[in-house]
Amino acid sequence: MSPDPARVPCVWVVASHRTLGNEHGHPQRYTVMDEVGTRTLLNLGLQPVCWPRVPAGRLGLVLDQVQGVLLGGSATNVHPRHYGEEPLPGAEHDEARDAVVLPLVRLALERGVPLIAFCRGAQDVNVALGGSLHQSLQALGGPVVHWEDPHEPLDAQYRERHVVDCVPGGLLEQLAGCSRFAVSSLHSQGIRRLAPGLVAEAHAPDGLVEAARWHDPAQFCWAFQFHPEWGHQAHPRYARIMDAYVQACWARLGQAVPAAA
Repeated sequence: MSPDPARVPCVWVVASHRTLGNEHGHPQRYTVMDEVGTRTLLNLGLQPVCWPRVPAGRLGLVLDQVQGVLLGGSATNVHPRHYGEEPLPGAEHDEARDAVVLPLVRLALERGVPLIAFCRGAQDVNVALGGSLHQSLQALGGPVVHWEDPHEPLDAQYRERHVVDCVPGGLLEQLAGCSRFAVSSLHSQGIRRLAPGLVAEAHAPDGLVEAARWHDPAQFCWAFQFHPEWGHQAHPRYARIMDAYVQACWARLGQAVPAAA
């Protein structure tokens, strides 16, 4: 679809909430958006927007203003009470994000709004739809290191760390144009029980689900444990993923009835 300069798809980038040091070194709560995610949307011709702490009763009204939803990564985790477990000691959660994201995922599916999710966002999607998570991949052990080295510079942390194998004949294999490709990996949690309605599309060598989608291909809802929004200009598989999302957002805009003058 050719871009209309007077109309651009807007994408709701869901906020996270963190305690960070202020200019005086004191801990202070902040509402934050991932800079790379928002810049990627802008570079691809979309307009990121953000509404933090939206009450449940207002979610539909706000969702009607956008043509897409993006759930990015975060250093926090989904609270495990949402899948019936107690949290491990020392884990950091973001229940203000949970309160918005979990019902938002379900509402986006109900209304057909394109949704893409990365890292913690993939975990949000799985929990919202009734799945569960491994709370600590480190505790599980195994042959694949899914988490970053905290002493590495940022670019090194987002490097390609391991491969994923696409499900043979699946939609990701078709989208990526190959059956295996290397991905970034910066997560200490992952999908344990895949939610009803989600279809696994790629796995890490240890069997962990690395990509999943809503079972109905007509609804763009994809969850990636890796980060296609980082380095999509240089990574052809990432570029194909992001382009598919962009096209879905433009298609959603095309379905909207223009407001009367």
